[in-house]
Amino acid sequence: MILNLVFHFFSTYLIEVMAALLVTGLFFRWAGHRKSKKEDAYFTSFTSEIEKVLMLHKENNKVVEEVEPYLSELLNEVKDKLPTRSVRNKSNAKKNEEQATQIGAKNVVSFREYVKGDQSLFMGVKSEAGTFKSKFPPNFNDLTDRILEHDDSWNKILRFFPIGPISRLIDILPGLFVVFGIFGTFIGISMALPKIAQIDFNNLEASSAILMEFVLSVTYAMKTSIAGILFSLMMTFINTIAPVSGLRKKTYKKISNCFENIWHSIHGSKTIEQEMHEVFPALLAEMKKISSLLENERGENDNNEEDKKVG
Repeated sequence: MILNLVFHFFSTYLIEVMAALLVTGLFFRWAGHRKSKKEDAYFTSFTSEIEKVLMLHKENNKVVEEVEPYLSELLNEVKDKLPTRSVRNKSNAKKNEEQATQIGAKNVVSFREYVKGDQSLFMGVKSEAGTFKSKFPPNFNDLTDRILEHDDSWNKILRFFPIGPISRLIDILPGLFVVFGIFGTFIGISMALPKIAQIDFNNLEASSAILMEFVLSVTYAMKTSIAGILFSLMMTFINTIAPVSGLRKKTYKKISNCFENIWHSIHGSKTIEQEMHEVFPALLAEMKKISSLLENERGENDNNEEDKKVG
């Protein structure tokens, strides 16, 4: 009974269900792409400003004695140069500013700012001070995961929905539309075939209504496949011009490299890229030297063999 109801529902309303999924997918894809671009702009500014400060510290031969004060100083130097991630609206911001004036404080930061706003990233970095203090290099991808997993601005879309699972679901929607279309076609045909048994072939005029209903059912079943393919093409096109996963991976890599540079700055060591950049020229010169010695030795051996033949 329940199975028949399910089959009847999908054989009647599957195109409408797929259309609703398409509209929902387009909306979340637009919102996710817009959110990811904002986060990429924010973290690009963050990493760029961090690199500038680290370079200045290197030029001044700054020595890090305490990690926690150093991280606080580093983050404070870049804080005012970043685009805002504030979750407060204008009225709340004005209210907080008035409260700050009344109590004589320079800044009043709500708890939500530490969870979703400008302070969330800074608090995440400071919470990993122990990792930055360690003299053994950590797994910087794991470090980045731990810092970002508490940052709602990075993980949530529209302040509520987790952007990761939704983005992955939207990525597979084109394939789901094709599956739904084929599924609807088979269900529609299976629901229409029993009507053939009701047709009296000796009196086709009396059975014309049943025959028309059968043809309409099969036609609708075929339309579900056409709709599935069409929706799949539309969603594939949107996913191509407005990617989210690729953009977030690029941003994630920037953040991970930034944390790696901070760790190396604290411990006065060089990144792998910097070491390779310095080692390669010397290694190339050494290889050329060895190659030259081998050629000279080969030339001497050839001369000795010629002298023996002449002798």
